Amino acid sequence: MPATLTGTRTNDSSDATELRQLAARLGHEFTAPLGLFDPGVGNWCALVGAEAGRFPRPDRGLLATLVANGFGPSHAAVWRSDRESDPLWLAIPVARPEGGGLIALVGFANSASASPGQGTVTWGPVCPPRALRAWGQVVADQLHGEVASQAFVGGTARAEGGERQLIARLIRRLKISDPPERFQNLALNALREAMGVEAVAWVPCHHHESVMLIGGVAGLKVSDCQGLFPRTKNELVHVDNQPSRFPAIELRRVAAVAADSQGLTGWLVALNPLDGRPFTVAEVEILQPVASLIATQQTNARLYADLKELLFGIIRALTSAIDAKDPYTSGHSERVARIAVRLAEELGMTANQRSDLYLMGLLHDIGKIGIDDSVLKKTGPLTPDEYRLIQSHVEIGVHILSDLKKLHHLLPGIKHHHESLDGNGYPSRLAGDAIPLEARILAVADSFDAMSSTRPYRKRLTPMQIDEILKKGSGVQWDPKVIDALYACRADVEHIRQKGLGESLKLVVNDTLGRP
Repeated sequence: MPATLTGTRTNDSSDATELRQLAARLGHEFTAPLGLFDPGVGNWCALVGAEAGRFPRPDRGLLATLVANGFGPSHAAVWRSDRESDPLWLAIPVARPEGGGLIALVGFANSASASPGQGTVTWGPVCPPRALRAWGQVVADQLHGEVASQAFVGGTARAEGGERQLIARLIRRLKISDPPERFQNLALNALREAMGVEAVAWVPCHHHESVMLIGGVAGLKVSDCQGLFPRTKNELVHVDNQPSRFPAIELRRVAAVAADSQGLTGWLVALNPLDGRPFTVAEVEILQPVASLIATQQTNARLYADLKELLFGIIRALTSAIDAKDPYTSGHSERVARIAVRLAEELGMTANQRSDLYLMGLLHDIGKIGIDDSVLKKTGPLTPDEYRLIQSHVEIGVHILSDLKKLHHLLPGIKHHHESLDGNGYPSRLAGDAIPLEARILAVADSFDAMSSTRPYRKRLTPMQIDEILKKGSGVQWDPKVIDALYACRADVEHIRQKGLGESLKLVVNDTLGRP
């Protein structure tokens, strides 16, 4: 029975290989359909012998049901739904050296069933629930012992290998764009599974920051974590294998390390090894790099948030500057941005491309800041020199934005949104497909909103006049596919007539900063 991976935990090839091997091993052990459930994401990550629809619904409610039937991090359990025809489910905790515990759910025929099969699925052999649970517990104990040996048993070399594996997996999942709490939760869960302890905690030095506790110790509250160890600059590593200061808490072993050399960021704490062993030097050495990773991600995440707010503020200020420059075009950039996104959606462009178009639309006329008001607001015809000055706004805009490296990918659309399909546009006289698609979309959005608005030199055009101009210009000035997209969503475009920057700007700034 080959294992099918569903993709919930297969971020790299090593994950996929490990899951296939684990699923194949357990499937061979029980000769029964088997699913590996990831309670962290509430979904299956591997299936053997049956489709997902044959298993219980993979959600957080499944874990609660299993726990109610005696399941735990070290305890197998047997459970069956209210329907007598359903199989018996054997739930086995599966700890992994790299962290992130799974649950193996194995289906066995129910003795009350008329047949051991259900449809095209043949469940495992009929087995009394008590015997089934005992069988599952033996396998659970074997798996737990193997994890402990992989991480810590057998000398320093093997412990160091477990450390390297754990750190490598955490580094692969470290994202500065994630909230610190997300990475803390990931790191603490992985560390608790790898070390085989009852609980781990991240205890920030600043009291306004929240303590994160994963697992639990009888009598221990989150608020107690601040007092588990002395926090002084002279003691940055604390190990107490016989604590006696907390009689109301079932605390047997404590190991804590500071995340930085001065103990100013936070402390990582491990509590009560499950097998009762004392903490070793090798285990404490594993705490140190994990603590440093948590502190580093937290610092960088704050810097990232500050950078995001800065970029958001710059774009908002630049767009407001365009509106302030010319009251007649106030809100034009926002409308062009929204129209361009709607056209892109009609053309089937990706979410990233639509985000880029939104920013290009906001900034497409930023170069008009450098155009003299006497030219920009002139009510009569422009002289050739004045027209060339107006045309220069696209290159001025590129120059203004060129130092914002995170926005470099937007510059082609901004620079070429006045190119014409027949090659008679500006500034580079590009033609046809040589014009970036984003620029062709912006050209239609820009022209449509300009024709729909009153300007110093003319009143807004009627819908009939706009249609006539668009049809004549299709294939000459504008891309026919974009014009067709405009007519396909014309009703939506007509409603995009509002000012202001909303949540959409925050979303695209997040997306832009989050890219490599």
